[in-house]
Amino acid sequence: MSLITNWGYTLTELSELPAMLDETEFNQMTAGKYAGDQRIESNIQAAESAIRNYCGWHLYTATGCQLATTLFDRRITAVGNGYLIQLPARFVSAVSSVSIAGVEYNTFVLETNGILRLYDVARWLPPQSAVLINYTAGLPDALMMPIKDIIAHRVTHALANSYGVMSEAAGGVSVTYNANWINSSRATALPSDNKEVLEPYKLTGVF
Repeated sequence: MSLITNWGYTLTELSELPAMLDETEFNQMTAGKYAGDQRIESNIQAAESAIRNYCGWHLYTATGCQLATTLFDRRITAVGNGYLIQLPARFVSAVSSVSIAGVEYNTFVLETNGILRLYDVARWLPPQSAVLINYTAGLPDALMMPIKDIIAHRVTHALANSYGVMSEAAGGVSVTYNANWINSSRATALPSDNKEVLEPYKLTGVF
């Protein structure tokens, strides 16, 4: 059971990305205002996808991951007698194994924000040498509330957008909207204030 992600690594213990907010939680957070609306689930999924893509990794949950690449990877930089490696995650709780060109190394230190510092590595290794790192990354439930709030905000925004409604009726008047808008979702648009909240979770680049 594994899942190759869109961000250049594999989740080794999951076959699909877990939901960061479910419909029950959303209804609780919005006091049931949109309960029963059939667009909730699809908009939650759209918002979650937008957030994960903006941050550049899976975010949730804490699970086994594997980075399989080469020394040519721009996330890996030679420093002294070793390497600095930016793992594709900001919240890394453990690194279980590191190998380069088939040789395992235990001379590493996990620093903040998913940075792995590897010491005492042969510097003559060619750039095409294989790198394999197994680690655990992801947010625990206790740290998820800021992200849940953003998802709920984006979904509420999408549901309140009348273009996403197939039809409405009031008294003897009914309106059917343009079909081109029915499946569109504004849940994917992240405004600047949402991005500010997500900044601590976002991969910011390489060395």
